[in-house]
Amino acid sequence: MPVVMGAGGSGILLHEAIGHTFEADFNRKNISIFADQLNKKVCNEHINVVDDGTIPFNRGAVNFDDEGAEGQKTYLIKEGVLTSYIHDRISAKHYGVEPTGNGRRESFRNMPIPRMRATYMEAGNVDEADIIASVKKGIFVNNFTNGEVQIGAGDFTFFVKSGYMIEDGKLTQPVKDINIIGNGPKALADITMVGTNAKVDNGTWTCGKDGQSCPVTCGMPSALVSKLTVGGES
Repeated sequence: MPVVMGAGGSGILLHEAIGHTFEADFNRKNISIFADQLNKKVCNEHINVVDDGTIPFNRGAVNFDDEGAEGQKTYLIKEGVLTSYIHDRISAKHYGVEPTGNGRRESFRNMPIPRMRATYMEAGNVDEADIIASVKKGIFVNNFTNGEVQIGAGDFTFFVKSGYMIEDGKLTQPVKDINIIGNGPKALADITMVGTNAKVDNGTWTCGKDGQSCPVTCGMPSALVSKLTVGGES
């Protein structure tokens, strides 16, 4: 079933189901599905995905990471091509590249590892109203709640916190507590329209990995994923 991801809060799916698969330690260990996809086309050419440590007053901002590398804006996907992983110094040395400012840790008791900061999809060229109007039957998601992700493959299940049915190109009855099932890399490849209304959600997101928690943010414009399983219906 087609699913339109709303701007802002839907970025948590981008973070969880796709962003983690770009972390270089998972790729260096051949855990991620993207381990052999660097510099290859992975999605629509209108898609650009960024991990950014430079947004002022943002929860994911870092002037320097926990290894002393300067915070920066890193394009993970540029015009549909996977251009960079998310690196700490260890993975950067392994791949022969510069660190991206993503070596982060929870506290001095932990070792830095590759972690996201503010991860978002940049704006596209389609109005949200036109994206919705293109869908005969589907779901519009404002935001998600409780989900599970298999990091390596990117398989995910998320529950819709709030959203609407789309019928004949119009938002109709509200929906919530239905599950959306899919695969992050495949969902990324199935994005066919990207909205002009990019938004970074400044919610109090905290990301857990290897027993460590770090503050992050995420975001995206409205985007149409052509096919996901919604409440058991494909």
